[in-house]
Amino acid sequence: MSSLTIHSFREMMKSLLSSSSFDRVLSKMTVLSAAPGKIVCEMKIEAEHTNRGGTLHGGLTATLVDVVSTAALLYTERGMPGVSVDMNITYMSAAKIGEEILITAQILKQGRSIAFASVDVTNKATGKFVAQGRHTKYLGQ
Repeated sequence: MSSLTIHSFREMMKSLLSSSSFDRVLSKMTVLSAAPGKIVCEMKIEAEHTNRGGTLHGGLTATLVDVVSTAALLYTERGMPGVSVDMNITYMSAAKIGEEILITAQILKQGRSIAFASVDVTNKATGKFVAQGRHTKYLGQ
């Protein structure tokens, strides 16, 4: 596994998400647990995370899939983020302002040059799926 401890991993994620880059949209997301190739985060849906209908914005959901699956890749032996090759998200239900969601990313396979991840976004209170994503990343040679 990467030399990161759970504490240093949380600090690294906090630093990344509090930057002035696009990832700052996830500044209110927190890491709950990290194991090699698996990351669990949570986030409370606030107005800044929603679309005009007052539910979690689909683009933000895609960002969650991207960022949390990349974090799961960073928390592996190789510790390489890679670059996105393909990402697909299936939206299943709405998450409303005030609700908390869990974002669980799992590395399904990591080869020499390609990695595959799955991300489940669920309602923390009910366990109901909000979305599910798949992310393929190129790791280089």
